[in-house]
Amino acid sequence: QFARDNAHRLTVIGVGAQDDLALAQNFVTGTGTSFTMLWDSTYESWRHYGVQRNSDFWLLDSTGNRVGKRFYRLDKTYVEELLAGLA
Repeated sequence: QFARDNAHRLTVIGVGAQDDLALAQNFVTGTGTSFTMLWDSTYESWRHYGVQRNSDFWLLDSTGNRVGKRFYRLDKTYVEELLAGLA
């Protein structure tokens, strides 16, 4: 829902790498995920950004630099503050 509500301000992309592709596809289907989901069986994207688990959240600016991170759950207030700082 957050991705849909804020599509005019940001692009949400999920990157899966744990378990297997079939489980990731079931997650997307089962949760009604509407944002782009990518699959990286090499974990290279996770190593590059320091991702440790599926629930990690990173906010990147338009040039790909990290401007924020959060582990476990997306905190809407935190993201709003980060977005305000980019404006």
